[in-house]
Amino acid sequence: MSQFDASNANCEYVQCAVCEKTITGGKWFARLKHGEFMVALCCPLCTEAFESKPGAYVRRIETLQFIRDAQSQSPLNE
Repeated sequence: MSQFDASNANCEYVQCAVCEKTITGGKWFARLKHGEFMVALCCPLCTEAFESKPGAYVRRIETLQFIRDAQSQSPLNE
């Protein structure tokens, strides 16, 4: 979840949990805690979308992290 982890207020780079836009220098519109995740959102529209269906976006983040973890543990990467 590294590129979606907005738990550090001074992070250099994070992606919006909804549109995946790059947010640099902590210049997000909103930062919300959902379960174990602290996500950054780039604009009011993305904040509204996230608040309407947060589970869908969190599942996508979890799926992307699972895929990255699986790829990094693949014997093809050794």
